[in-house]
Parts: sequence; C-alpha cells; structure tokens
Amino acid sequence: MNKNDTKDDTKPMSLLSLILSFMALFVISGLLFVPISHETRQVLIGLDFIICSIFILQLLVDLIRSTDRIKFLKKHWIDFLASLPMIEPLRFARLFHILRVILVIRSSRSVIRDVLDNRKETTIASILLLLVILLTLGSSIMLFLEGHSSEANIKTGGDALWWALVTISTVGYGDHYPVTDSGKILASGVILCGVGLFGMISGLITSLITSPTKVQELKAAQKEKQMLDLLEQQQVILARLEKLERRMSRDLNKLHVDSEHKKREP
Repeated sequence: MNKNDTKDDTKPMSLLSLILSFMALFVISGLLFVPISHETRQVLIGLDFIICSIFILQLLVDLIRSTDRIKFLKKHWIDFLASLPMIEPLRFARLFHILRVILVIRSSRSVIRDVLDNRKETTIASILLLLVILLTLGSSIMLFLEGHSSEANIKTGGDALWWALVTISTVGYGDHYPVTDSGKILASGVILCGVGLFGMISGLITSLITSPTKVQELKAAQKEKQMLDLLEQQQVILARLEKLERRMSRDLNKLHVDSEHKKREP
C-alpha cells in the first residue's frame, strides 16, 4: 500500500465509512438472521438505504477527485458492489473495506492529525454520522414507545422514519406526531438535536463561503514569499550601506590625520 492510499484511508470520510460499515453489517444481520416484526424490518430497510446512499455519495466524490479513476475503480469496485441498496447480502462485502481501513489505522501514526487538519471534512463526516444515529435511535425508540398506544399515529417503520427525518429537519409537517408522554419527551430531545445539527450545517456553509479558496491561498503565499524576499534584499542593501559608511568614515579620518600631519611639518 503506497503513501497516498494510506493518507486517503485515514481521512475523516473514510473513518465515517468504517463506522457506517459496522452499522450496515449490524442492520443486515438483523434483517437476514433475526426474527423481527414487520415494523422493525421497515425501519432497518430504511436505514440500510440511507447508509448505502452515503456510501455511494462518498465513492462518487472520491472517484471525481481521484487522479487515476481507472485505478480507483479497480481498487474500490467491491465497495461499489457492496453499496447497492435493496440487495442485502452484498453488504457483507463491506468486510473487505473494514479490514483495509483497520490495517491502515494500525500502521499509521497520523490519524488524529489527519482528522484535525481536515476540519471541514471532519465536520461533514460528523454531521452525516449524527444524522444516521438520530434517525436510527429516534425512529426505533419512537416506534417502541408509541406501539403500546391505541391512539398512536406512528404505527409503521415508514411512519417512524418519516417522523424522525421531519423532526430532525425541524420542518414539522404534523402528519405524524407522538401522543404518549414518553414519546413527547423523546420528540423534544430529537428536536433539540436537530437544531444543533442544522446549526453545524449553517456554520459549515458559512465557513465554505468565507474561507479563501486554494487559488487565493496560493496567491497569498506567493505575495508573502515576495515580501520576505524584498525584506531580505533590503537587509542586504542596508548591510552594504553600513559597510560603505564605515569605509568612508575610515577614509575621511585618514585624510584628516594626513592633513594635520602635513600642517605640522616645517
């Protein structure tokens, strides 16, 4: 594995894909091997679709940014295959990605530094991870809490996922809402988390708009280098002027001494 591959696999988005890969395997294991209710199955299928969408989005962005796209496809074709939604058994191919990233993390000493240096990418990865966690916990817990009430209007996994998404986005259509006290408490927490999540998104967008581009940073670096070169040249010129001034002072003193000596001669 070359140095560039190591650097790419320790980026925040790659670490996000590692976490989501574990979640995807957990979801698929529940769908394939655990006897679950129809409502829970709907929630897990919806979560699997969301996770697969994030996988495909990340792979497409990395493919566009890659300098050698053919090589990228040869290396990550199994990741594309494992990210196809609605074909659950393919998700176990994410094991190869998990093992690759874990090996890179174990052999690399710059994981924390890469995360801190790529703050914008770290923010994006954190937002996506929090979104998936909120959707997972919010929909599953709400479905469990409201399932015991005869007046509940959140009855299916699709209803629970839709409610969680609408609540996180703070839109609040009102077509689905909790009727139990415990459900309302959960909804309050999801709303607060959604406000904080979209606050992070607003801050990220502001940072992307106001921060200088790479071209501007390059121009600023060039100007700074030119200023440093000018200062260095100025210091050289000043040193030469000081040397010339000392030489002229010595010559003038010598001339003065010579003239005084001549005056004293008979």
